[in-house]
Amino acid sequence: MKKDIRFLLTNSCNYDCYFCHNEGVEAKRTRNELSVEHYVTLFKVYYEMEEWNGVTLSGGEPLLYRYIDTLCQRLHEEGAKITIVTNGSLLSNHLPMLKYVDRINVSIHTLTDSVYEHITGRKNMLSHVKETLKLVRSLYPNLEVRLNVTPCKSNGWSMEELNMILSFSKELNSSVKMTELFPKSDPNCISINSLREQLSENGYIFVETEDRTELFVKDGHNVYLTQCTCSKACETENAVAYCRATHDLYVNHNGKFLLCRLGSEAMDFWDEIDSNDLENLKAKIKVAKLRVSKQCCYGHLKEYH
Repeated sequence: MKKDIRFLLTNSCNYDCYFCHNEGVEAKRTRNELSVEHYVTLFKVYYEMEEWNGVTLSGGEPLLYRYIDTLCQRLHEEGAKITIVTNGSLLSNHLPMLKYVDRINVSIHTLTDSVYEHITGRKNMLSHVKETLKLVRSLYPNLEVRLNVTPCKSNGWSMEELNMILSFSKELNSSVKMTELFPKSDPNCISINSLREQLSENGYIFVETEDRTELFVKDGHNVYLTQCTCSKACETENAVAYCRATHDLYVNHNGKFLLCRLGSEAMDFWDEIDSNDLENLKAKIKVAKLRVSKQCCYGHLKEYH
């Protein structure tokens, strides 16, 4: 399985989604954020070690990173395949940048205005995001667009809501990825089994894939179902082995690599990145990959079994 390097560019966001996990970003800054050249150095080292050029830019809201346009251009020049995970509200300010991007994953958990406002804490934004996405599609017909959806009972998830999302996705010529809320014991969670049933009722057919993401297809339209790594690990016989095999390299804005997305244990890459000490940086990445989950995975996951 190919794994991305994921740059968590900022812990800031212009939304306030109550179920957002912020992909492990620490709550407060302890020093300056990594620069564009720092990120390029990390990518080049990772590319050399893994022989895989996938990069995901996330956060927080990554479009709040002040150098996002330059970063995308520089990573593209180095051969990166870039995915941006965004709420879509700021895309209209960065349209030229998208020529360097391979895919945008847009978090849009509902197409009902009142529910969108409840989820995000922001008024009058849903129509703006929808119109921006239509503009993006007209400007970049070959850009891969994916709608990220986390179905929740408290958000009034229903077949009607699912059908609205599927219809809008088809209009955009985009795919949909629905992620089961973690942990599944949360009373608001719509189980992945329920989502499978809803897609089947809509005529979508399951197609085998090579990774943990399930694919359902109808008339060429793709819908993906997934669980977060931690949730999937809970279902395996060896959570540590599963997490090691599937854990992407998550690097925070301050140069720290979190060993577990449920905890605060981290390895610090700052000095090696800042001084361009590539040999020691490679050594630390290797150690981090070996340590991931070993000391903390069971301790955290046992809460969710």
